[in-house]
Amino acid sequence: MVVQDTIVGDDGMTLYTTALWFYAVMASLIFGAGLYESFVVHPAWSRKPPESFGGFLGSTGSRMNIAAFWAPVMPPYVLSGLGALAVALWAGSRDLPLILSAVCTISTLAWTLAYFRPTIHRFLDDGGGNIPAGRLQSEARRWTQLNWIRMALVAISWWGALTALATRG
Repeated sequence: MVVQDTIVGDDGMTLYTTALWFYAVMASLIFGAGLYESFVVHPAWSRKPPESFGGFLGSTGSRMNIAAFWAPVMPPYVLSGLGALAVALWAGSRDLPLILSAVCTISTLAWTLAYFRPTIHRFLDDGGGNIPAGRLQSEARRWTQLNWIRMALVAISWWGALTALATRG
Protein backbone atom coordinates (compact mmCIF):
# COMPACT_ATOMS: atom_id res chain seq x y z
CA MET A 1 0.00 0.00 0.00
CA VAL A 2 1.41 3.39 -0.96
CA VAL A 3 0.61 6.20 1.43
CA GLN A 4 -0.71 9.37 -0.18
CA ASP A 5 1.79 12.25 -0.06
CA THR A 6 1.94 13.39 3.50
CA ILE A 7 0.18 16.46 4.85
CA VAL A 8 -0.39 19.11 2.20
CA GLY A 9 -0.32 22.76 3.22
CA ASP A 10 -2.39 25.63 1.80
CA ASP A 11 0.33 26.33 -0.75
CA GLY A 12 0.31 22.72 -2.02
CA MET A 13 3.72 21.91 -0.47
CA THR A 14 3.87 18.49 1.14
CA LEU A 15 5.80 17.49 4.22
CA TYR A 16 8.04 15.46 1.90
CA THR A 17 8.87 18.51 -0.22
CA THR A 18 9.48 20.63 2.88
CA ALA A 19 11.81 17.97 4.31
CA LEU A 20 13.68 17.80 1.00
CA TRP A 21 14.05 21.58 0.90
CA PHE A 22 15.45 21.71 4.42
CA TYR A 23 17.84 18.85 3.71
CA ALA A 24 18.98 20.42 0.43
CA VAL A 25 19.70 23.72 2.21
CA MET A 26 21.63 21.95 4.99
CA ALA A 27 23.59 19.83 2.49
CA SER A 28 24.44 22.98 0.50
CA LEU A 29 25.64 24.74 3.66
CA ILE A 30 27.80 21.77 4.68
CA PHE A 31 29.21 21.34 1.17
CA GLY A 32 30.05 25.03 0.79
CA ALA A 33 31.61 25.32 4.24
CA GLY A 34 33.57 22.11 3.68
CA LEU A 35 34.97 23.42 0.39
CA TYR A 36 35.95 26.71 2.05
CA GLU A 37 37.72 24.83 4.83
CA SER A 38 39.43 22.48 2.37
CA PHE A 39 40.79 25.29 0.21
CA VAL A 40 41.42 28.02 2.82
CA VAL A 41 41.52 26.79 6.41
CA HIS A 42 43.16 23.37 6.06
CA PRO A 43 46.16 24.66 4.09
CA ALA A 44 46.68 27.28 6.81
CA TRP A 45 46.91 24.88 9.74
CA SER A 46 48.52 21.97 7.87
CA ARG A 47 51.22 24.02 6.11
CA LYS A 48 54.09 23.18 8.49
CA PRO A 49 53.00 21.64 11.78
CA PRO A 50 53.48 22.31 14.63
CA GLU A 51 54.37 25.95 13.80
CA SER A 52 51.31 26.40 11.56
CA PHE A 53 48.98 25.39 14.42
CA GLY A 54 49.66 28.79 16.03
CA GLY A 55 46.60 30.62 14.68
CA PHE A 56 44.38 27.85 15.92
CA LEU A 57 45.78 27.45 19.46
CA GLY A 58 45.05 29.40 22.60
CA SER A 59 41.89 30.90 24.02
CA THR A 60 38.72 30.82 21.96
CA GLY A 61 38.76 34.57 21.39
CA SER A 62 42.28 34.60 19.97
CA ARG A 63 42.02 31.69 17.57
CA MET A 64 39.85 30.34 14.80
CA ASN A 65 37.38 28.01 16.47
CA ILE A 66 36.47 25.37 13.88
CA ALA A 67 34.23 23.40 16.25
CA ALA A 68 32.11 26.49 16.97
CA PHE A 69 30.77 26.28 13.42
CA TRP A 70 30.54 22.51 12.92
CA ALA A 71 29.03 21.52 16.27
CA PRO A 72 25.70 23.31 15.68
CA VAL A 73 25.33 22.56 11.93
CA MET A 74 26.18 18.86 11.72
CA PRO A 75 23.22 17.58 13.77
CA PRO A 76 20.58 19.42 11.65
CA TYR A 77 22.35 18.24 8.49
CA VAL A 78 22.30 14.59 9.52
CA LEU A 79 18.84 14.73 11.08
CA SER A 80 17.39 16.50 8.04
CA GLY A 81 18.85 13.80 5.79
CA LEU A 82 17.40 11.05 7.92
CA GLY A 83 14.11 12.94 8.21
CA ALA A 84 13.83 13.47 4.45
CA LEU A 85 14.56 9.80 3.86
CA ALA A 86 12.04 8.69 6.50
CA VAL A 87 9.30 10.91 5.05
CA ALA A 88 10.15 9.71 1.52
CA LEU A 89 9.92 6.07 2.55
CA TRP A 90 6.69 6.75 4.44
CA ALA A 91 5.26 8.41 1.30
CA GLY A 92 6.20 5.33 -0.71
CA SER A 93 9.14 6.86 -2.55
CA ARG A 94 12.25 4.72 -3.09
CA ASP A 95 14.30 7.53 -4.59
CA LEU A 96 17.83 6.14 -5.12
CA PRO A 97 19.62 9.54 -5.09
CA LEU A 98 18.03 10.36 -1.73
CA ILE A 99 18.91 6.95 -0.28
CA LEU A 100 22.51 7.29 -1.50
CA SER A 101 22.61 10.83 -0.14
CA ALA A 102 21.45 9.76 3.31
CA VAL A 103 23.97 6.90 3.39
CA CYS A 104 26.77 9.34 2.52
CA THR A 105 25.55 11.77 5.19
CA ILE A 106 25.64 9.08 7.89
CA SER A 107 29.02 7.82 6.64
CA THR A 108 30.43 11.33 6.78
CA LEU A 109 29.24 11.80 10.36
CA ALA A 110 30.55 8.41 11.49
CA TRP A 111 33.97 8.99 9.91
CA THR A 112 34.13 12.51 11.33
CA LEU A 113 33.40 11.29 14.85
CA ALA A 114 35.71 8.27 14.61
CA TYR A 115 38.74 9.85 12.92
CA PHE A 116 38.59 13.50 11.86
CA ARG A 117 37.36 15.12 15.07
CA PRO A 118 39.70 13.28 17.46
CA THR A 119 42.68 13.89 15.17
CA ILE A 120 42.01 17.59 14.64
CA HIS A 121 41.47 17.92 18.39
CA ARG A 122 44.90 16.42 19.00
CA PHE A 123 46.44 18.73 16.39
CA LEU A 124 44.80 22.03 17.23
CA ASP A 125 43.60 21.83 20.82
CA ASP A 126 46.66 20.01 22.12
CA GLY A 127 49.15 21.61 19.70
CA GLY A 128 50.17 18.18 18.50
CA GLY A 129 51.16 17.07 21.98
CA ASN A 130 54.67 15.65 22.17
CA ILE A 131 54.61 14.20 18.67
CA PRO A 132 57.76 14.95 16.63
CA ALA A 133 57.34 17.57 13.89
CA GLY A 134 58.02 15.10 11.05
CA ARG A 135 55.30 12.76 12.24
CA LEU A 136 52.88 15.67 12.76
CA GLN A 137 53.51 16.82 9.19
CA SER A 138 52.87 13.32 7.88
CA GLU A 139 49.66 12.96 9.93
CA ALA A 140 48.43 16.41 8.86
CA ARG A 141 49.07 15.51 5.21
CA ARG A 142 47.14 12.23 5.65
CA TRP A 143 44.29 14.08 7.39
CA THR A 144 43.97 16.62 4.56
CA GLN A 145 44.15 13.91 1.89
CA LEU A 146 41.48 11.78 3.59
CA ASN A 147 39.38 14.92 3.96
CA TRP A 148 39.05 15.05 0.16
CA ILE A 149 37.41 11.62 0.27
CA ARG A 150 35.11 12.88 3.00
CA MET A 151 34.31 15.90 0.81
CA ALA A 152 33.42 13.51 -2.02
CA LEU A 153 30.90 11.86 0.32
CA VAL A 154 29.48 15.30 1.17
CA ALA A 155 29.33 16.14 -2.56
CA ILE A 156 27.34 12.95 -3.23
CA SER A 157 25.08 13.84 -0.32
CA TRP A 158 24.55 17.33 -1.77
CA TRP A 159 23.92 15.95 -5.28
CA GLY A 160 21.43 13.41 -3.97
CA ALA A 161 19.50 16.00 -1.96
CA LEU A 162 19.28 18.39 -4.92
CA THR A 163 18.41 15.60 -7.36
CA ALA A 164 15.63 14.33 -5.10
CA LEU A 165 14.30 17.86 -4.73
CA ALA A 166 14.50 18.60 -8.47
CA THR A 167 12.73 15.38 -9.46
CA ARG A 168 10.09 15.94 -6.78
CA GLY A 169 8.81 19.18 -8.29
